[in-house]
Amino acid sequence: MSMHLRQRWMRRALELAWKAGEGTRPNPRVGAVVVKGGKLQGAGFHRRAGEPHAEVMALRKAGVKAKGADLYVTLEPCSTHGRTPPCTDRIVAAGIRKVIYGAGDVDRRNAGQADRILQRAKIGVTRGVLREECENLNQDYRHWTTRKTPWVILKLGMTMDGYLAVPGKKWVTGEQARAEVQRLRAGCDAILVGAETVRKDNPRLTIRRTFRHYAECRNLDGIQPWRVVVTRSGKLPKGAKLFHDRYSDRTLVYRNKKWSEVLKDLHRRGVSRLLIEGGAEVAQGLVKAGKVNEVVIYLAPILLGVRGKGLPRVEDWESWSWREMISSSAGEDLCLRGKLGGAK
Repeated sequence: MSMHLRQRWMRRALELAWKAGEGTRPNPRVGAVVVKGGKLQGAGFHRRAGEPHAEVMALRKAGVKAKGADLYVTLEPCSTHGRTPPCTDRIVAAGIRKVIYGAGDVDRRNAGQADRILQRAKIGVTRGVLREECENLNQDYRHWTTRKTPWVILKLGMTMDGYLAVPGKKWVTGEQARAEVQRLRAGCDAILVGAETVRKDNPRLTIRRTFRHYAECRNLDGIQPWRVVVTRSGKLPKGAKLFHDRYSDRTLVYRNKKWSEVLKDLHRRGVSRLLIEGGAEVAQGLVKAGKVNEVVIYLAPILLGVRGKGLPRVEDWESWSWREMISSSAGEDLCLRGKLGGAK
């Protein structure tokens, strides 16, 4: 089969994988298609942790037509028994002729094992088709698995000149931007703010809407994220909502800890995606420390100029090492989203 056709089927698998959004965490997003005689026989994607993997979904739909077919999958098939059986076993049992996958798995339990198992069963293996696109599909998973720290997303709502507050207004950004932030929260395992945000805003940091990327995918507000507060002094208002609402057991306070210590402990607690929401000092400190992987900025069409004197402000954000930046409208506001280079 030509490389063009292989890429075509792999792109179909990639499209499927993206449907799950953040619902698979801490598992990677994976899509798979079964092809025989140039025709699609079955397709599937991994929906959530604990449910069948993409290969199994595609093989089920293909049924007996899987025998002698080719299987395209965005990630190297798993070969160990976790919450589900090894996909390599199912592939061998289905009588697949050849497996074509995009990215190798970075999980040490699986990395490099599928080739040996499949080839021993006389199944052909081709790796690296659209490798870069397949790796980008799971940048957060790859970071979490290899670096042992969460994928850090910094969210900022600010004026065009970088101020995080506007005199006389409760919110800097509009309703649509705030709704999108709820979706961001739903796609993360923890939300972090600084002590000053708790003192001034007394936030709840909860998910108050239901989100679902695709039918039958994980309901993203099933579990409230950890609420994380970093503080030097430890002086926090005793009456803060974070300590007294029904999710108070999901509140963590880190006093006078280095960023590396905070992130490692959150990883230990199973946090794969961390959303940073509070404070100019926290934002700039994390960026300077090289701990931010992704940035989402909502820019309100407001310029404060000298009126912003004394208000919290994020300076020189335009000079950060932006990569892959995209822009979109969020109602009356502008959303800028991109990765940061040099994240550790």
